[in-house]
Amino acid sequence: MATLARYTARTATAVALACAFAAQAAPNLVSNGSLTAETVNNGVPASWMALLGTPDVMDAFNNVGLPNTQRFGAAPASASPDGGTWVGLGVNSEQKYTERFGQTLTGLAVGQTYQVSWFEGNFGYNYGSVSYLGSNAIEVLLNGVSLAKGKTLGLDSNWSSESFSFIATSSSVQLAFQLASMEKSYLSIDGIAVTTAAPVPEPATYALMGLGLIGLSLVARRRAR
Repeated sequence: MATLARYTARTATAVALACAFAAQAAPNLVSNGSLTAETVNNGVPASWMALLGTPDVMDAFNNVGLPNTQRFGAAPASASPDGGTWVGLGVNSEQKYTERFGQTLTGLAVGQTYQVSWFEGNFGYNYGSVSYLGSNAIEVLLNGVSLAKGKTLGLDSNWSSESFSFIATSSSVQLAFQLASMEKSYLSIDGIAVTTAAPVPEPATYALMGLGLIGLSLVARRRAR
C-alpha cells in the first residue's frame, strides 16, 4: 500500500509539472511576431503583408522608418517589452487614408479558443505642418472582420498591452491590424502572439491525474490513522 501511495503521489507531481510546462510552452502561431526587420519607410517585416496603405518598420531612433529621424509627437521611453523594431500604423481622416498589415495563420484547431495579444503605443508623428497626434486604438481583424478594438490611447511615451480571445472556425485565418477610427493619428504595435488560450489535456493525462488523486487520497488516509 505504501509503495502504491508513493508511486501515485509521484505520478501526480509529474503530471502537474507536465501540465504546467505544456501551458508555458504553448507555441506562437504567428510568424515573426517580434516584427524583426530593418527600419524602413513604407514596408513591413518578413512574413507580413501590407494589406492597405504603407505601414512602416521603425524603432526608437527612426520614426516612420526614416533613418535617424526624431519626429515623434511623444518619443518612446524605450523599445517595446518585446524589444527591437516594431510597425507603425497611421490614418489620415482628411485623405480618408488608412494602413493595415497582416498574415495568414495556419494549423488552427476548429473549436479551440485562442488568445491574440500585442504591445502598443501612441508616439505619433510631428514635423512642421504635418502632424499625426490624435488619440486612437488598434483594431484586430480576422478574415477582414473586426474581432476587437483595444483601449484608446492618447499621445504618450509608454507601451501598454492588449489581448483578446477567439474561437477558431477554420484551420486557417488572416490576422490583420489597423487603427480603429479615422482620427488622424499614428500608433505602434509589436510583440504579436496567437496562442492556445487553455490547452486541453489528452485522455491519457486525465487518467494519470486520476491515479495521482487516488494516491494523494491514500496518503492522507494513512497519515490520519
